[in-house]
Amino acid sequence: MFQPAKKVIAMTRLRRVVVVGAMLLLVGCSASKGQNLAPTQAAVTPTPVAMTSSPMPTASPSPLGWITYNEPAWGYSINMPADWHLISAGELDPEQFKLFSFEDVTNAETLAGLDSDGLALRVIVSQLNSGCPGVRPPVGWSRSTVPAVAVDVDDYTSVVTGYEAQDKSVWGLQAEASSGKYCYSFVGLTLNHDAQLKWTPLFEQMLSTFSFGTPIAPPF
Repeated sequence: MFQPAKKVIAMTRLRRVVVVGAMLLLVGCSASKGQNLAPTQAAVTPTPVAMTSSPMPTASPSPLGWITYNEPAWGYSINMPADWHLISAGELDPEQFKLFSFEDVTNAETLAGLDSDGLALRVIVSQLNSGCPGVRPPVGWSRSTVPAVAVDVDDYTSVVTGYEAQDKSVWGLQAEASSGKYCYSFVGLTLNHDAQLKWTPLFEQMLSTFSFGTPIAPPF
């Protein structure tokens, strides 16, 4: 049923008045509440934070009192306790093989003078095509005589493992790393299993301070 035009117009105007009034009421309430709840400008403006970047160190810092050995030909460096020294007596190839120990070793080749509770560290540099580095054993390798753990050698991830020589005269620790066209082998030498286990943490710590550097006058 159609309603008279005047009545429709009147009802339409009434609805507009009601809607406008309701909107004004809502706006007023929102403004009133906003006076207490609106956050201040300082609260919503983030404070700028200065971003700084630190260069990644090439080797771990050594404990206080340690000394640094800098290889004059190969350019690498390694840190060790202050009572350690280079042993060259009896070394067949002193340019390629470097032996360090805190013991009074009188022959680098035969390890004469190495105490039953001592440790010697040999660093060997060779070319990559010589088979070094070989297949890296996995972390936790069951055939290792010490816990096989990963160690960072100047950003090269290596794994330290232990072994017993076939003639049972030496218990060794070993790890390998490479840089450029050269491979670096690290061998820790002890005379029994107890000494091997005792010095493994020091062996790993010394390797973590190693830096490849830049070869200066390598013999090959």
